[in-house]
Amino acid sequence: MTARRVDLSGWSTAKRAVVLGGIGGVIAGMMLAMIEMLYGLLSDTHTIWDAPMAIWAWVGGIQHFGEPSNHIGPIGLGLGGHMMNSMMLGIVFFLLMAAIRPRGDITPIMIGVAFGLGSWVVMRYVVLPLNSGESDLFTTSLVSPQWVWWLGHAVMGMAAGLYYVAVRRAGLVQQNAK
Repeated sequence: MTARRVDLSGWSTAKRAVVLGGIGGVIAGMMLAMIEMLYGLLSDTHTIWDAPMAIWAWVGGIQHFGEPSNHIGPIGLGLGGHMMNSMMLGIVFFLLMAAIRPRGDITPIMIGVAFGLGSWVVMRYVVLPLNSGESDLFTTSLVSPQWVWWLGHAVMGMAAGLYYVAVRRAGLVQQNAK
């Protein structure tokens, strides 16, 4: 069995961003989720399900956060919401890379880390305060300490940058003409 090369030459930048950026966002989002969930797993006071449960609790109300066995629905909805947000961020990151067209492999990774950290700043200081009370899940140590959120978002951005490098090396994005 031989590998077939995918021909995306007829695809617009927008279509590439939606498909390839969405896939990259899912991968990057899984890396962020892995960091948060590993912290919960290794913690004596938290659970592996605290972060996804907290995502839905922010949307649906604090009553959706608690003992994981009593909140299966919020956990699933939180995971879905996280992946949807991750896909949107992946698309934005891919459009950013299409505009910048960075050369080399380190630049997209470093831009990705900055993008991931920047996305946490926007979430932490703009989006989360829109729902006061439930925002405490993320701004205090109810789910995890702040350093875990910062680390998770940096890793998310790094993964997005690495994915972009891999996609570019595979010839699925247009190279910089310079």
